[in-house]
Amino acid sequence: IVSKSYLVSKLYSSVYVINILTYIIITENPCIIAMSSFMSLPLYPITIKNKWMIQQTVITNIPKKTQTSRTSSLIATSSTKPINVTRVKLQQNQTPNYVTRAALAEVAIPVETSTSELEKMRKGGFWFRKWHMMDVTHLCLGIAKHVLAACAPFVFKPGAVFVAAILSIITGIGVTLGYHRLLTHRSFKLPKWLEYFFTYCGCHAGQRDPIFWVSVHKNHHKYTDAERDPHSPHEGFWFSHIGWFHYNEYLALKCGEPGIGEYSNVPELKAQWFYRFLHDTYVWHTIALGALLYMLGGFPYLAWGMGVRTVLVNHVTFVVGSVCHLWGDRPWNTPDTSTNNGFMAMLTFGEGWHNNHHAFPTSARHGLEWWQLDVT
Repeated sequence: IVSKSYLVSKLYSSVYVINILTYIIITENPCIIAMSSFMSLPLYPITIKNKWMIQQTVITNIPKKTQTSRTSSLIATSSTKPINVTRVKLQQNQTPNYVTRAALAEVAIPVETSTSELEKMRKGGFWFRKWHMMDVTHLCLGIAKHVLAACAPFVFKPGAVFVAAILSIITGIGVTLGYHRLLTHRSFKLPKWLEYFFTYCGCHAGQRDPIFWVSVHKNHHKYTDAERDPHSPHEGFWFSHIGWFHYNEYLALKCGEPGIGEYSNVPELKAQWFYRFLHDTYVWHTIALGALLYMLGGFPYLAWGMGVRTVLVNHVTFVVGSVCHLWGDRPWNTPDTSTNNGFMAMLTFGEGWHNNHHAFPTSARHGLEWWQLDVT
């Protein structure tokens, strides 16, 4: 059994922030553990939901391409035998908290949407339609990011590039670790303050707030590659890559939501004031960061820190929903088109092992083999 990972519990200075990123990137490294002991930093254990084990058994629910009788490799045990968690089990086996209270609550039943309604909206086209103000806002922000990124080469400064690189790592990890593996799949647990820290970092990635992101991704796993998949590859590369991000009415209709901005499948997040606060104010946090960068280094810091950085992080994240459903290897026979793409895994902090992820969605780690680099 692989031992628990550890993260720094106190942030006294920017040096400690870098140490936290080091823990994330190189977990279980004896040198890192020794360094932390030398610095006398108290550590917080992370409770991993899926403990990794060498399991002498044959996988039956998600077989490899070739069904053999050999033993399995490194896999997440809780995913090989899915458990249907009912409200009775929650009441009997778990201490009530903000997650179980939300799970025990009555969740709104998705609104039935006919195929004809979706087809009618698709035929209306993406550009020539009635635009919701939310879509207009995010399209304008997206255009502004790309304009800033286009200006960046003309205002090159080493300090601006360095700031953009650091922010790319921090906000990228905020999405992959905070938004995705922690909030969406609950693959592990963190102290509440540390959970909020990582999700706040993700909020600055330019991919909206946690409530929106988690809701969309849960629907993606529920309806993968089907009619109701929020960003199905069957609707074209451009739509699955970024078009869906600017079509909230269509997303709500596809996912059976009673209206735009309902997000009925994430009651555990809507029950927490911090996530409601981010949902209502995330645009202002983005503007505040841009203003801070401008005050620190003028337009070069703004162009690189808000332009190049957000364009890079956004497109690198979105390739998981587009490229990783089109090109790559499929070691697991999942009922979808998800693939493992090693090159994309390097760019996305391990998210490119997408076929592994769809085979074992609650695994804290996506790179299942020893050679599959998974920085997150």
